[in-house]
Amino acid sequence: MSSTLQDLVNRAVFYSTEVQTHFGALISDAEWEVDFSSDPHLTFTSADGAVLRTRPHLLGSESDREKTWLWGWENVNDFPDAVVGLSHEVRKFGAAEEVTELTTPEISLDEELALRLTLASKEATDNWAHYPAAAGAGTTVWLLVEAAEIALPTPQVKVSVRALMQGLTQTTVTDHRAAIESYVAKRGIPTADLPEGGMRMLFADGSADLSFDDQRRISNCDLNAPLEGEAAEQFAAAAGSTGTPTEAAASSRTPGSASAPAAEEAAAPAATAPSAPAPAPVEEPSRTETQPVEEPAAEATPTAETQADDAAEPAAEAADASTQDKQPEVEQSAGDEPVEPAAAKTPIEEEPAKEAKPKKKGLFSKLFGR
Repeated sequence: MSSTLQDLVNRAVFYSTEVQTHFGALISDAEWEVDFSSDPHLTFTSADGAVLRTRPHLLGSESDREKTWLWGWENVNDFPDAVVGLSHEVRKFGAAEEVTELTTPEISLDEELALRLTLASKEATDNWAHYPAAAGAGTTVWLLVEAAEIALPTPQVKVSVRALMQGLTQTTVTDHRAAIESYVAKRGIPTADLPEGGMRMLFADGSADLSFDDQRRISNCDLNAPLEGEAAEQFAAAAGSTGTPTEAAASSRTPGSASAPAAEEAAAPAATAPSAPAPAPVEEPSRTETQPVEEPAAEATPTAETQADDAAEPAAEAADASTQDKQPEVEQSAGDEPVEPAAAKTPIEEEPAKEAKPKKKGLFSKLFGR
């Protein structure tokens, strides 16, 4: 059965949001360097000297000058297969699913396109972290990133609810219910049916009761912690007759409300979303000839700040929240701290941060000519 680009975005958005939050916490305030040789690597170095070496895959690039996205598999820079190989897998997936955006070499940009193509690529390849890196001359290179350290911990109710609320601000999600069903399947989160088509997400540390409107959008989310009562029984049953809730959560795939009238409270889901490092002003290279590019003052992405519940803020995939016509609000049982995600920003169009942050170095060790 064929898919649309929107179908892929729906299936990827919430899981990607949680991974980006976790990834952002790992590389907050780090300087970065990428090498597109036959042994490609993207290295982040923190202020205290800690180094995270990751494996990057070039998906594609967006050009501010030409206002287009160019897929990595078109490979006008003649990068080795180790760099662009995964982008070919995306193209093959797109051909099988009849998603023309994944098989068209160059596409006119809109404000969400780079992010949406990256989300679709995550669903196609099962690689869930990404990094938009400034290559200079108005070009941003979008990378999928692999590293053992990016694996998520056991699901937690507040983290997952935050991922849902933030995900809705990043891009258009047309079917909230389908998107959540995809997310809980990827995260191994047990669920239980609620009256009137609702869904309960079950965690070792609590539960979240979701309601949906007639257009399958989240209309309310009631977060309850700790896990108790009927939800605790349902979680234990999902774990098996001898399993404990904690054991059930530990066995999940890896390691996360809102009523429409109170959209003002939920419209600012929490996090400092990283954006693409700002490119240094250099002469724009041609698409077919490689040029040396160095980014002495590019800002690292993603960044994250520690929250009261130790959940990191989201990373680089936030898009303009104005694309959503309404947001749900989180209801939380008395005594629990509220989930308060803060406004995210797009990795494509960088906005000034509310608080001054130090500039981060970015460097391409391999020439890039897009």
